[in-house]
Amino acid sequence: MPRYKLTIEYDGTNFSGWQIQPDAVTVEQTLEDAFQQILQQKVDLIGQGRTDAGVHARGQTAHVDFSDEVDVQKLVYGVNGIVGEEIQITEIEKVSSEFHSRFDALSREYEYTITTRCIPLMHHCSWQLKKAIDMQKLEKCATMLNGEFDFAGFSKFNEDNFTTLCEIQRSEFEVEGEVIKYHIRSNRFLRNMVRRLLGTMVRVAEGKITIKNFQRILENTETQIPSYTAPAKGLILEKVYYNS
Repeated sequence: MPRYKLTIEYDGTNFSGWQIQPDAVTVEQTLEDAFQQILQQKVDLIGQGRTDAGVHARGQTAHVDFSDEVDVQKLVYGVNGIVGEEIQITEIEKVSSEFHSRFDALSREYEYTITTRCIPLMHHCSWQLKKAIDMQKLEKCATMLNGEFDFAGFSKFNEDNFTTLCEIQRSEFEVEGEVIKYHIRSNRFLRNMVRRLLGTMVRVAEGKITIKNFQRILENTETQIPSYTAPAKGLILEKVYYNS
């Protein structure tokens, strides 16, 4: 059966994340149900990884196998009509039967949005701090993250992790008036890692903890200094990178 790679965009506000869970509405389950409704058979989507409840995506990826008889463009059109405006498949492409959306991914990139005032039109996709913060401190913390570190101190424990080492390839802030965007790219991410990094950096910028505190959490996973978790709604999975 031919294999296809899907690129999926979604507003995660009303979903309990990507991954199928019992008694919860998830993005993966909603898509699989729509495929099954059209094809009248079970479809197994394999996502590149999970996003948590409330987290959004512009470039989530997954792979799926269809028979030769399926008109994939027509199928995607139908699925997009069923799932509604909060989820859309934006691209479908035929790939090698050996392709795996998770194991072939080289890196992932996230964007986190902060606003320094209440912006109603960005309510569902930003952390609205409603006050100015120290950008120099934010930028200093972001620069410290470039390279490979053990991020156990900035993540939620997950017994399935084979390692808590991650290599950060991009970590920088971008300011657009009252909007601050944080961009981070890594070969892998741990659960809650981006939100805990961002939340703790904001604590530094607010003067509630020091840059040295931030550095201690980064360098010593056994430190008693707590990290802080930013709200899910400001986080967007921007892109998953592959060789081709």
